[in-house]
Formats: sequence, structure tokens, C-alpha cells
Amino acid sequence: MKAYQFLITLDHVQPKVWRRVIVPATHDFYDLHSVIQTAVGWTNSHLFNFLIEDSINNRTIELVADEESVAENFEMVQHYMKNPPEEGSYAEKMYKRMIRKQLLLARDVDLTQHVNESPEFRYMYDFGDGWDHEVVLEKVIDDFDFDYPQVLEGKGTCPPEDVGGPPGYDEFKRVIKDKEDPEHTSMKSWAKSQGYQKFNLSKVNEHLKEEWEVICE
Repeated sequence: MKAYQFLITLDHVQPKVWRRVIVPATHDFYDLHSVIQTAVGWTNSHLFNFLIEDSINNRTIELVADEESVAENFEMVQHYMKNPPEEGSYAEKMYKRMIRKQLLLARDVDLTQHVNESPEFRYMYDFGDGWDHEVVLEKVIDDFDFDYPQVLEGKGTCPPEDVGGPPGYDEFKRVIKDKEDPEHTSMKSWAKSQGYQKFNLSKVNEHLKEEWEVICE
């Protein structure tokens, strides 16, 4: 089976958090979102998007899961096309910004449509905390033995959900390391409730296999 090997790196955190994954080429970008969630260690509790730079058409492609946002964006573009805004107006600036970005449903876009032409793109998870991931296509595999995704290797523990982004995570790590800190015990308990745990390659791959077995049933 044809598949793609990606290197996924969570930016702006130390120690470095990265995962090397293989995803069947038959998957779409929503599938890739699900793979990243499981591989990195997130809980799929927040919104996400992919940002792909389409240099050929000089635009940014944004892939999301929210059907309503996609529909509203399409309606606004259609409105401006039928009713061109006044030159130099704020509405014209908004229109130009909108046509430079194509908003699509991640579920409707197959990996094959973009990863070869745009092998490096961004994945943002939780717009409040702002977890920014770099996704790089490392190679195309022609003879992948499985019909479900797998993680080849990785390092680094995923931050807890809702910790407050990179700055909050830095403070979290400081408190966790300092047993004398008055917030140490409560912070440790909170982290456990958030599912905070070390990266375990075999468990992650077990979860991925289980997830895709359910999807394929």
C-alpha cells in the first residue's frame, strides 16, 4: 500500500516533542488530524486547522472541521464577487484577504491533493493555547504493509491539555520539578486528571490500530 511518512514537531516547547508517523495515502486531512492527536498525545478536545501554502496559486489553504465556518466563508466570498466592495474600503481589504485564503473541510481533502506539491505545512491545535506543529513529508512509501497509521518513533511528552500554551507549560514544568512549591501536589493531581503521561510508542500504536479497526468496520 502507498503511504506517506511525516515528521511532526510541536514547536515552542522544550524538551523537544516530535513523532515520525506513516499514514496510508488513502487518508484525508481529517484522518491526519486524528493521527496527530493520538501520536502526540492530545485528547481532541479543541478546534484545529491545517495551513498549507499553495505557491502555485499564491494562496493559503486552511482546512478545518467546522462545516458552518466553511459555508459562511463561501457565502461571503460569493457576496463580494457579486457586489464588489468600494476600492480602498475596509470591505475591499477583507475581500482581498478572503480570496487569498481557501477555507475547506479537512474531511473533503485527501492527502494526495496537496502533500506532494506542499510537503511542509502547519497544524494548529487549540486556538486558545496555540499549539503549533510543523508537519513535513519525509518520503513516499510504495509498499507499506498496513492499512492503518503507525508511529515509527518519537520523543518528548505531550503537554497537558489547557495548561496555557507554551508559557503555561513552562510554569507547569517548574512547579512539577519543585517538590517544595506549594502548588506541586495540586498541579501533579491536575496533570494526572488531564491524562498527562510519558510517550509510550507501543501503546500509541495499539491505540491507532484500535481506532482504525473501528473506523473500517
